[in-house]
Amino acid sequence: MADVIKVVEDLDLVVELSEGHLHPDDVAGLRRSAAAVREQAGHLGTTLVLALVGGTGAGKSSLLNALAGEQVASVSAVRPHTDQPLAWIPSSPEGSLVHLLDRLRITERVPQDRFPGIAVLDLADVDSVEEGHRRRVESLLPDVDVVVWVLDPVKYADPRLHRDLIAPLADSARRFVFVLNRSDTVSPPALAEVRDDLHRRLYEDGVIAPDIFVVAANPPSGEPQGIDALAAHLEERLDEKRIHLGKLIADARAAARRAAGAAGVAGGGSLDFESRWKRLRDAAADTLARGGPTLGSVEETLCALEDLIGHLSVEAGGSFGTRIRKTFTAERIERELQEAIDAMEAVVDRPRDRDGRPDPLDSEDADRAARVLDDELQSRIGAPLRTLLWERASLSSVVASLAVDATEAEQNAFGAYMRSG
Repeated sequence: MADVIKVVEDLDLVVELSEGHLHPDDVAGLRRSAAAVREQAGHLGTTLVLALVGGTGAGKSSLLNALAGEQVASVSAVRPHTDQPLAWIPSSPEGSLVHLLDRLRITERVPQDRFPGIAVLDLADVDSVEEGHRRRVESLLPDVDVVVWVLDPVKYADPRLHRDLIAPLADSARRFVFVLNRSDTVSPPALAEVRDDLHRRLYEDGVIAPDIFVVAANPPSGEPQGIDALAAHLEERLDEKRIHLGKLIADARAAARRAAGAAGVAGGGSLDFESRWKRLRDAAADTLARGGPTLGSVEETLCALEDLIGHLSVEAGGSFGTRIRKTFTAERIERELQEAIDAMEAVVDRPRDRDGRPDPLDSEDADRAARVLDDELQSRIGAPLRTLLWERASLSSVVASLAVDATEAEQNAFGAYMRSG
């Protein structure tokens, strides 16, 4: 089953195969397009992947349990508690999500059907006083769609939290959600002041319009509070992601089509080279090897070679066609043919008449001359030309594969959207 990661990998391969075959400006533009697709923030799959980030005692595990509607992660009064990461994932996870969890070495995975399109990663506690925590969060950003900062009314204002963690990552703030947990531990007036102060501090960090949700994930009595609003917001993020994925897939497809057009492979990669090349070599064997290299037979073969190169360059078109013409100039074709004839003549003792014209060889010598001529033409012209055309066919094949994978990825994303209702 194709997913967005496969589409991105296809586009990377298109860039690699285009190197040296497109105009440098076209390659540079294609490389920029591929980089823009590759750098799209978040998990390249249809699942919205959330990472719960917070210090000791903030209540990340309680928040996960509240979202799940049941106890998924254990909660303890002993801090720090979350030392082993846990993933709460759809019961039928997509392959790219499984690959991500394997790469992050998250082995504890709890299946769920409550939010089919959402996966929540409950990670180890992150405290600003420990070295490297910002780098840990930073390293997650390419792999997750949303970072949920779980804060509490006591530690939310820790200057080290803002200075060392949030402010340096403000460029990624559009993917941040801030959850002010344990709201039940303060009075309503104090809670309003805390929320306003948190908003102000985040603004000073560079988070201009933060999404802040006030919750009580695990109150001493009663049901969790504020969870429905947070869940609705995450569902909206999931819908936005699917729209975003559709654009990403379309951008990759458009970039590959531009490359195919510039390379001249939009109509396919095959130019029927092998059969045309065999016919030319068979004719050369008859006229040059068995009949002898006369002025007329050499000119006939030379014209056939130049015609083949000309037709291939025109049919290839684009930068590939230009490269064929530049690689196999008329001077090179004439030189390679003459050296092939010289090599052939060196292995046979061809009789000539009184005017110096070659007489036909006996069948054994003629066959030997034909084999030498064929080998020489293959190594001097056929092999390098075949390499060029193989690269062209490979690019055409990858472009076609990307189109198929892009269509399947779109269908997967649309199907996930319809199933989520």
